Amino acid sequence: MDFVMSENVSKDLLLKVTDLNIEFLDRSKPSTVVYDFDLELRAGEIVGLVGESGSGKSMSALAIAGLLSRKDMNKRGEILYNGVDMLHCDRNTLRKIQGNEIGMIFQEPLTCLNPVQKIYKQVEEPLRIHQNLTKEERYKKVLEALKGVELADPETVMNQYPHELSGGMRQRVMIATAMINEPRILIADEPTTALDVTIQAQIIKLLKKLNKERGTAILFISHDLGLINNLCERVLVMKGGYIVESGKTEDVFNNPQKEYTQNLIKAIPKINI
Repeated sequence: MDFVMSENVSKDLLLKVTDLNIEFLDRSKPSTVVYDFDLELRAGEIVGLVGESGSGKSMSALAIAGLLSRKDMNKRGEILYNGVDMLHCDRNTLRKIQGNEIGMIFQEPLTCLNPVQKIYKQVEEPLRIHQNLTKEERYKKVLEALKGVELADPETVMNQYPHELSGGMRQRVMIATAMINEPRILIADEPTTALDVTIQAQIIKLLKKLNKERGTAILFISHDLGLINNLCERVLVMKGGYIVESGKTEDVFNNPQKEYTQNLIKAIPKINI
């Protein structure tokens, strides 16, 4: 899909978030959960967003993906994708971007996948929404997508239900679904938290492969700086709704400026990926 790119948007700058503030509206007292969030994401880049539960990282990611409700909350700032402000654009424009230009995967795929629908239909759905393809073309793309996330025997997987798959297999299905339209940006919100360490390593390697082979820019959200260090070129550290530290991952790890970041780094589990 082609958009008119703003003159002040760099050629390789896919996403620019400026002064994002998110406030929940409560009957008694409004509550702000994200303050003055800034982010730039460039083509082929992997950026990490790290923080403890409740730090605002997932809310920021959902806003970038256009998945926050437009009711019961106030959102201020700009989320520019290819010159389009996703925070304030009309719903039709937003739908054309979601799942097509920007894909998203979540922490627990079993809660996202439809339990009464076979895998084929669920992976195929983004094609039906965004592309005008024949039944045969859709089948071929679904098969290619499942092969691309290294699922063994994808023909069998297509005809299974989510509960028949392991956690790692379900996460691969979610990645295939998010990537089937070859989005330029993939948002991964805690995609390995529910998996054991061995499967975590496999998913991280798969994300690296997708980034390298397809040039997909990835925003990787996690509470685990060890995973961030293995995957990301840059990192933003969030606490209490604020970005408290940001920079190249190597610089942040070798010379953290904030006590909060220092404590996170001390808590990194010693695993090799």
